Amino acid sequence: MANRSSTRNSSSRRSNNRGSRSPYRSGDSQGGSSSEIIINAMAGETRVGILEQGLFSELHIERDSDRSVTGTVTLGKVTRVLPGMQAAFVDIGLDKAAFLYVGDYLDETGRLDSDDDNPRPRRSRGRNDGSRQPPRIDTLLREGQEIVVQVAKDPIGTKGARITSHVSIAGRHLVLTPWSKRVGVSRRIEGDKERRRLREIVTRNRPQDLGFIIRTAGHGATDADIEADVKYLSSVWEQIQTRRQSAKAPAELYRELSLPVRMLRDVASSKTKRIVIDNDTVYERMKDFLERFVAEPKPKLELYDGSLPVFDHFAIEAHIDDNLGRKVWLKSGGYLIVDQSEALTAIDVNTGRYVGKRDLEETVFKTNLEAVKEVVNTLRFRNIGGLIIIDLIDMEDAGNREKVYRALQDALRADKARTNILKISELGLVEMTRKRTRENLVQQLCEPCNYCGGRGYVLSSESVAFKVMREIRKDLPRFCGRQIAVTVNTRVAENLLGPARKALAELAEDLGREIEVRARPGVHQEQFEVTALDEGPPVVIPLRWLEKKKPEAELEEPSEFIEAIDGTPAVGADATPGESELPEGALAAAADLAAAGAGAEAEPHSARELPAESSDAAAEVDHAPAEAESPEPPAGSEGDEAPADIVADVRATEGPAAAEAPVRELELAPSAEPDIAIADGPPQSVPEVPEVLDSEEESPILPRLGERAEREES
Repeated sequence: MANRSSTRNSSSRRSNNRGSRSPYRSGDSQGGSSSEIIINAMAGETRVGILEQGLFSELHIERDSDRSVTGTVTLGKVTRVLPGMQAAFVDIGLDKAAFLYVGDYLDETGRLDSDDDNPRPRRSRGRNDGSRQPPRIDTLLREGQEIVVQVAKDPIGTKGARITSHVSIAGRHLVLTPWSKRVGVSRRIEGDKERRRLREIVTRNRPQDLGFIIRTAGHGATDADIEADVKYLSSVWEQIQTRRQSAKAPAELYRELSLPVRMLRDVASSKTKRIVIDNDTVYERMKDFLERFVAEPKPKLELYDGSLPVFDHFAIEAHIDDNLGRKVWLKSGGYLIVDQSEALTAIDVNTGRYVGKRDLEETVFKTNLEAVKEVVNTLRFRNIGGLIIIDLIDMEDAGNREKVYRALQDALRADKARTNILKISELGLVEMTRKRTRENLVQQLCEPCNYCGGRGYVLSSESVAFKVMREIRKDLPRFCGRQIAVTVNTRVAENLLGPARKALAELAEDLGREIEVRARPGVHQEQFEVTALDEGPPVVIPLRWLEKKKPEAELEEPSEFIEAIDGTPAVGADATPGESELPEGALAAAADLAAAGAGAEAEPHSARELPAESSDAAAEVDHAPAEAESPEPPAGSEGDEAPADIVADVRATEGPAAAEAPVRELELAPSAEPDIAIADGPPQSVPEVPEVLDSEEESPILPRLGERAEREES
C-alpha cells in the first residue's frame, strides 16, 4: 500500500503541474515510451484508461447494454440489394440492417503486407482508377441469401454497421485470414532477416487452407509462441464452421473478446510497465490469457484493493469531465475550440491569454506548434473520426508553416488509427481524416439536451416576449373586449414587465382590457399559454347555407319594422326605410299585393281600394303588438293569425309625398350578407305575428299569399 500511495501522490503532482493534458513529445511512437493500463470493472460497465508517460491519453468504455460488435462473425441474410449503389443490406441480428459494399464481398486476396491494424485487403471501389471495375452487386447477391460476414465498424448514430465477408480473427501475434492462403508480415516489422524468420515459422505450422498475417506484436516471438497462436486461431475457425452448419440466419458465430482482454492482446507490449485491475474476476481472466498467449517479457498484472476508486487513485477521473467541454486550454495560455457535428469536426486555435515576448509571428508560431500536438491528444482521447478541419492562426512565414505541419505529422505517429493529412492551406486550414471505428467519447457518455432539443441554443427571453405579443395581436378580434392572462417562463415574464412593458401596454389598449402576466417556473422558455378569463361579445360567423333564408332581426318593438303596404308607417311605428330586411317569401307576397293595387291612391290608416279587375276587396296588414294599443280592426275581420315565416316588411317609397302618391313601384331594402350571432344567454323570443284582415268579399290575392306561406313553412 505504501507503493500505491507513492504512485498516487506522484500522479497528483503531475496533474497539478500541467493544468491540462500535455502534448506528446515529438517523435514518440507506439511502444516507444512506457505506458500503464488502468482497468475499472463493475457490473454493467468497464472502463480502461491508458497512461503514456504519466499522461491520460486514451479512454475506452464498454457497457453491457451497448457492447461493441466490431469483430463479431455472424451468419446474415441479405434483405435488400441496391444495384444503383453497388451495395446490399444484410440482417445480422442488430436493430438496423448492416451495410455491405460490393468491394467488401469480392473474393480477392489483395495486398497482405499491410498495416496490422487493417488486415483486410485494400481494394479500390472502382472509381477514378485504372483497375477493372467490380462486378454488379446483383450478380453476386440476391435477397434471402445467407452469407458469413464480420462487423468491420460499429453502428454509429443513425448509420448501421459496416460489414465485410473477409473474416479476420486476431490473436496475440497473428491474425487469421481464412479467405486468403498467403502469409503476410506487418510493415512495422523492420529487417528482412526477421521478416523471413517469422514467415518461415508460420508457413511451417499453419494449415494449408488458412492464411495468416504476422502482427507487430509478433516481432521477436519464439517458435513456441507462434505455434500456440496458430493452434488457437485454427480451433476458433473450426468452431465457426461447426456452428455455421446448424445455425439459421441471423445468428452469431463468433464474438470478440471482452474489453480488458482485448487491451491485453492489442495494446500491451514489452514497453507496458503494468496493468492495474480492480476486479477479481477480470483479474483472473486476464491472468489466464497472459499465461497462455503473451510472450516474454510479460507485462505485470496488479490487483487493486484500495479504498478509493482506482481512477481517483490515479487522479484521472476528473480529466474525463474536463475533456467533454468545447474549450481545451493550452499550457501557454492559448486554447482550442472543438465543435463536433454530423458532417465534420472543426477545431479552432486561439492565442487566448498568451501574448508572446518578441513579435507577432513568433507568438503565432509557438501557439500553433503547441496547438497541433494538443489536437492529436484531443482526437485520441475523444476518439474523434471522420473529416477534421484545423483552423490555425495565420502565419506569414512559409518556413513556420512547414515546421507546424511536420510537428503535426510527428504527433500523429502515436495514434494507432489510420489518418490522412493535407498540407496547410493559404488560409491556415489543415484538412485531415481519421478512421472512425467506434462512437466517440461524447456519443458514448452524453445525449442530446432535452431542453434545447440538441440545437445548443434556445430563443432568448426577449424574442419569446415579443413573439407572445405578436400571437395575441394576430388573434385580436377573438380576444377583443375580454380579459386575458399570459402564462410564460419566469425570464420571459421579467422581460414582459420590464423592457417590453411599453409594447404590452399598447397591446392592452388595443384589446380594451388589461393583460395579466403569470410567471411559472416549470414552463419551457420557448412555450407560453394565453387564457381568456371572461366571456366575450358575440363572434360573427358567416354561414352560406343560410343565404336563402334571412334571419329575423332582434327587435325591442315589432312595430318598428312593420309598415303598411302603401308605404305609410303604421300606428306607433317610427322606422325609416332601409332599416330591416325581408324574408324571401314575404317579398314575393308583398310584390303581388303591390302589383294588384297599382294606380290606387294611398290612404293612411285605412283599407286601400283595389281596381275593379281584382274585386272591391281591400287588404291591410296591421302590425301592432299585443302589449301596445292598436286601432280597432275593420268590420268583417276574423282575426286569424298568419304564419310567422311570412311576416312582411314592406318599405314605403322614399320622398315626402309618398303617402299621397299612388303606388307605382316597390322599393326594397338592399340585402346584406347573412350573419349569425353567437352569444351566451337565453334564446331571443319571436315577435308576435300581425293579423291579416280580410274584407267581406274574399280577395283573390290572399289565397296566393297563403300558398306562398305554406311553401315557405315547408
